Amino acid sequence: MLNYFNNNFLKSSKKTKIELYVLPLLIYLFLYLFFLEKGKNKDVEISSKLNYEEFYNKKFESSFLELFSSLEKLAKKYEISILKNEKNENIILLKAVGNKQSIFDFIKDIENLNNFTKIDFLNMNKNEETKIYTFELKINLNKYYIKNLKNIEYEKNHEKVFVTQNNQNKEFKINAIVDDYAFINETWIKKNEKIENYKLIKINRDFVVLSNELNEIKLELLNEEYFKETN
Repeated sequence: MLNYFNNNFLKSSKKTKIELYVLPLLIYLFLYLFFLEKGKNKDVEISSKLNYEEFYNKKFESSFLELFSSLEKLAKKYEISILKNEKNENIILLKAVGNKQSIFDFIKDIENLNNFTKIDFLNMNKNEETKIYTFELKINLNKYYIKNLKNIEYEKNHEKVFVTQNNQNKEFKINAIVDDYAFINETWIKKNEKIENYKLIKINRDFVVLSNELNEIKLELLNEEYFKETN
């Protein structure tokens, strides 16, 4: 029988001989890669299990004073008044008042404070007269959560607010415009001069614009008898 296989092998073509030589190598390579990948998956599984146990057993050990300070800063940022802020083991009970959107923004930032903060309870009651909400929060710090934390800004970005005021405004009253001068609060102000910490930056036929670091105010002449132009 062996002689028969041997004779057939010797009589076979060169291509067949190469295939017979290569086939065992391919089988060996396949088995090697199969067991190698299986070993890697096992290592990953063990590693994942260890990481999970590490996170699962992790406890909040940071300062509660710092956490309370952060909550106070966030409340100030969103113009929220805290009425009660107390700790019960790893639970924080907070009661405060604010408008609806500010409350939601406040809660989002609380969730982003660290890997433990989680809102377990929210109760909101609206005052129909003032449209302000009184709300209660339960912040749970008992578990570690994997979060994509972002840096929190504790102060609002100050952007210029454009405000239109007419000549009935109590703070600024404009009565006349002549060339590069405006008669504001009983005083003639030239363009680029200041009044009450505002700079006169623009003069038009029927309005002027005052500006400071935070605001721009447009003062309008509502009665054309005050319009004056020089030739």
